[in-house]
Amino acid sequence: MKKMLLLALLQCCVLGSVSAVEVKDIAYYDKDFPVTGDVKYLRERCKLDLRTPDGVKNFPTVVWFHGGGLARGNKFYPQPLDYERVAVAAVNYRLSGKGASCPDYIYDAAAAAAWVKKHIKEFGGDPNMVFVAGHSAGGYLTAMIALADKYLAAYGVKPKDFAGFFPFSGQMTTHFQVLKERKDKGEKVPDILIDEFSPIGNASANAPEITLLMGDRNWDWPARLEENLLLEARLRRVYKVTTVRCIEIPSTAHGSMRAPGCTLMYNFILYAVKMRDKKAKKSKY
Repeated sequence: MKKMLLLALLQCCVLGSVSAVEVKDIAYYDKDFPVTGDVKYLRERCKLDLRTPDGVKNFPTVVWFHGGGLARGNKFYPQPLDYERVAVAAVNYRLSGKGASCPDYIYDAAAAAAWVKKHIKEFGGDPNMVFVAGHSAGGYLTAMIALADKYLAAYGVKPKDFAGFFPFSGQMTTHFQVLKERKDKGEKVPDILIDEFSPIGNASANAPEITLLMGDRNWDWPARLEENLLLEARLRRVYKVTTVRCIEIPSTAHGSMRAPGCTLMYNFILYAVKMRDKKAKKSKY
């Protein structure tokens, strides 16, 4: 693990090029997708940018959710990644306080992931190599659609239809913005809560492969690592899930963990592609 972390830190300086094709502002709610909340805002906001490797077939794809506390932020391509080998779908979702509330943005995340799963083959990608990731609030959304089956099920897919999930420094208890929405309505809620809108509360034996990436316990968000470790422990000890791991990236804070986290994710993706190609080659003989 120490060698992998070192490799990630070194590669941060050299990845992130070049030869790619981009399609911007794709509306990801298909006509047959159910909608929730403010539909006008949904039509305005729920779009993604898709950047794919030029001239490459059967490439893997990362669906990426930005951070911003569920109340701000905009889609962007995470760095560093090698865009000659990996596609990225950068997603906008509805924002709390701007015309949406829980669980609208969770359904948006699920709809975007489902859209990529269903359509990436049209762009040359491998639908069996779709990964879902996001940082901070985006990490929370990533973990929610990975563990709460009903969100992806609304759009005709399941968490295990995806190759893996990578929450970057995501809140694994109920998100503080969800709690704020309730407090603004006059509800009395604690500052830390585990309920249906927490990834921990949705842990089950059906969990897909999930890699929890965290900054340094001394520098990242207070108790954020402990929340992620609790989710890992619950999945492993209670539900016997072996495809979960929590990785702490030393000497990084909440924001600065994203770059080495991307490189760690990229290494996992390359390994998955290698195993896919090895299996395909073996099946020919």
